[in-house]
Amino acid sequence: MTPTAQPIPTSSPITTAGCHQDNQHWKQIIRQQEEEILQLRSLLHDVMEQHNCRSLRYDAIDYYRALNHLQGDINQLRRNIICESNECMYHSENASCKDTRYGLSATIERHATKVINEFTRVKDGCLQFLSGMMSLNLL
Repeated sequence: MTPTAQPIPTSSPITTAGCHQDNQHWKQIIRQQEEEILQLRSLLHDVMEQHNCRSLRYDAIDYYRALNHLQGDINQLRRNIICESNECMYHSENASCKDTRYGLSATIERHATKVINEFTRVKDGCLQFLSGMMSLNLL
């Protein structure tokens, strides 16, 4: 799984290039989080399909729902804060951080860190649950 995201230093004034770099940095981290969410959801789906024990299913369902909720948070983060159009891939001279695509660039770190911290909490619990199942030879 991926390590915790390292924030980008923001001591200097935000430039257009810095804004674009921040956006790309957080897009990459969010993409990694989504890949991990997909992997964990797949494992949990397998648990739910293979085991009829109510306590195992309830735990798996709880983690699955928490991961679905996180995916929803990531989708909202992408919609509201992260610039994902093709224009964002290139450093356009007329696109500034004041452009609506980057209007919330100063808050990307705060919002993304909140989602990442919640994901880390859910992931840790989920991995502990799955590890317990492996130690009991249930996976």
